[in-house]
Amino acid sequence: MGQIYFGEDPQLERQVAVKVSSISEDGEDPRFSKEAKVLAQLAHPNIVPIHNIGVDAQGRPFYSMKLVKGRTLQAVLNLIRDGDAAAIKEYPRATLLTIFRKVCDAMMFAHSQGILHRDLKPENIMVGEYGEVLVMDWGLAKVLGEREEQGSSVSRVNDTGDYGMTMEGEVMGTPQYMSPEQAMGMVAELDARSDIYSLGGILYAILTLRPPIDGMTLEEVLTKVKNGNISSMVTKRGGKAAVTVGAPNAMGAEVPEALQAVTLKAMATDRNERYTSVEAFTGDIERYQNGFATNAEDAGTFKRIKLWVGRNKVLTGSAAAMLVVVGGFSAKVVVEGRKASAALARLRASAPTFALRAADAVQSGNLEEALEAASNAVDLQPEVAEYHRIRGNVLQVMVRWPEAVKEYRFAKEDEQALKNLKLTEEFIQQTEKDTNDTKAKGRLFEELNAQGRQYEAMALSSTLGDFWKDRKKDLSVIPELARRLEAKMLPVPGTKILLSKTEFTVGEWKLYLKAEGLPDWKQPSTEFEQNDEYPVVMVSWNDAKKFCEWVSKVTGKEWRLPTNSEWEAAVGTSNYPWGDYYPPNWDDGNYAVAEDGKDDPAKVGVDGIKGTAPVGSFKMNVLGFYDLGGNASEWMWDGLDEKTGKRVLRGGSWYVSGGSCTVAYRGYDAPVHRGSRNGFRVALSSVP
Repeated sequence: MGQIYFGEDPQLERQVAVKVSSISEDGEDPRFSKEAKVLAQLAHPNIVPIHNIGVDAQGRPFYSMKLVKGRTLQAVLNLIRDGDAAAIKEYPRATLLTIFRKVCDAMMFAHSQGILHRDLKPENIMVGEYGEVLVMDWGLAKVLGEREEQGSSVSRVNDTGDYGMTMEGEVMGTPQYMSPEQAMGMVAELDARSDIYSLGGILYAILTLRPPIDGMTLEEVLTKVKNGNISSMVTKRGGKAAVTVGAPNAMGAEVPEALQAVTLKAMATDRNERYTSVEAFTGDIERYQNGFATNAEDAGTFKRIKLWVGRNKVLTGSAAAMLVVVGGFSAKVVVEGRKASAALARLRASAPTFALRAADAVQSGNLEEALEAASNAVDLQPEVAEYHRIRGNVLQVMVRWPEAVKEYRFAKEDEQALKNLKLTEEFIQQTEKDTNDTKAKGRLFEELNAQGRQYEAMALSSTLGDFWKDRKKDLSVIPELARRLEAKMLPVPGTKILLSKTEFTVGEWKLYLKAEGLPDWKQPSTEFEQNDEYPVVMVSWNDAKKFCEWVSKVTGKEWRLPTNSEWEAAVGTSNYPWGDYYPPNWDDGNYAVAEDGKDDPAKVGVDGIKGTAPVGSFKMNVLGFYDLGGNASEWMWDGLDEKTGKRVLRGGSWYVSGGSCTVAYRGYDAPVHRGSRNGFRVALSSVP
């Protein structure tokens, strides 16, 4: 469909990659043009950005894009499979899963824009030499809602013998990674779940170092895809255990059951049994990486306790004994005398495990599971007020208010339980006067946010229907905003805060405006445009302070801007945010620095971007933070200039060069000023 060339942009004097169409008539290739337009809509750190489009001297359409120096994910997997020691060391399973999650981030964004990729595979994922992960080759992309044009290039496919290669014809995609509905040619019925299947295929390849489907002919491969005949995921085991023929020696260990379950759920033949969204899919990967049970596996109580122990080894010095007791308790209870008493005592000691499991289930949105776990904790240690409060909280969110009242009364020594007891009694009285409980549930929603119980608020919000429809303030978006913020927080060594790894985005600011019923967000400048992934600018220090006070109130947590010393701790000890050299490389940050180190009058710089860039577009620092230098200047919490009344901004911006790029540089602006260069990131107090 096209060739990729190394090229140079003579106007901006930068190196680029150039894709040239292989199929064109009089300088036109509709599918190629569509790919370029799709890429222009997808400004995301994990999607290759397009620069410009044209027709070359031979009449062939082309477009230029960011040049990424690295190798494809398929090449990485091939090296690991072949036993390359350097690749095995550089790309352990944990690193590969992190790469996969970045791919999922890209697809979450694409799906939010109504765009399907339809050709996801390891070969179309580029891993840069600085850790960049970019989803490439959008030539088969489908814009949902648009009619699929069947051009002259679409014909019956031929069997080339390479089933990892993209096909375009009656069946479009890559046979070994395409979904069953793609293999059946059901073009009009494709949706996000088709890409989710292919993502599952990529995860399969990461875990086993081979494609999920094999076969000797194209017809055999497509038949296996349609019937869901995925190859076994069992890989070579150590010791005397069973060995699967053909398992890669480089892997050296079996695929964990949890990841097998996640992969197979994503690749279910019936798309109704797959994950409903990429977010749900990557959420299970995150649960696995953090030591939690995934939603895809059928994890019983024993396994959940075992996982909890693995996450909390310091707190579970007697974990092994506890697991033995829990696992074999049914057999021990029949033993008479002191053995049975000892077993019962040790089982009672497992109550904290169930309480923590209840919290995990609430976070996953599974209230029934949370109620069961909380009930187990109460049954084991009924004298502990905290467990009654936890169970009461779950019942409160499930709108089983009379039962919640009963639990809160058992927790009479718990101050928070007493507060919720009073509230819940008021909800009951309110519903006795008005049989419609929507208003009471709406008030509960606000209380949950104020108590910092965002996950419970999200679960309750889904039951409120059109309650928010005619309200100026749409409080239903608060849990989503809080979830996004908390998901990006990282610890800053030597401080008592967590700091957002990216600057506050336009999308997050829109949620705030919607929640408060404030005027809609507008483009900040006629010089450049932004979308939801860009850092919000035109925000004054007063605006940022007001937001922090508001979000603290509605979430019950202490949010603010970072102080100067906290910001410096996140940057590190170098002279510049990117290191001790100058000028910066093109991927070091978004500045107006020309290649000679001087200011670029056009304010484009070596990075090739005028205005802001999507957050996370450039290299992160060693602590995991993005854009601490460049992009938007960031307001600080402290540092008021007593003479002028101005507030401090750190990190420079897309507009600056030279000395303004240093870590030591401090900019000043009036706290009421809103500028196209000024933004912020939030901090969260982690220690009382």
